[in-house]
Amino acid sequence: MFDISFGELALCFMVALVVLGPEKMPKIARTIGRWAGQARGYMKNLSSELERETQVMDIKRQLEEAKRELSQASADVQREARGIGESVNRDPNALPPPRDPNHTP
Repeated sequence: MFDISFGELALCFMVALVVLGPEKMPKIARTIGRWAGQARGYMKNLSSELERETQVMDIKRQLEEAKRELSQASADVQREARGIGESVNRDPNALPPPRDPNHTP
């Protein structure tokens, strides 16, 4: 997470030891450790929340795509039904006259 080498960490420890003194160092180290643990927990929680949200967004996108396809299929069926209804309801006089049954080709 942080790009700190061992030498840099040792230097920070030495400076803290000089500034804070040996009496306060254990308490400060515990506090810093607790904060680091909480930060790790928050990052893990954030990561899982982002993963969950990504999955929800994928599901929503798939649902929208399915709705679009269903809507298109419904429109196609309605268009075909209208065409069939129009052909059934046409004026019978508009159709070509029936062939003469006595007529031989």
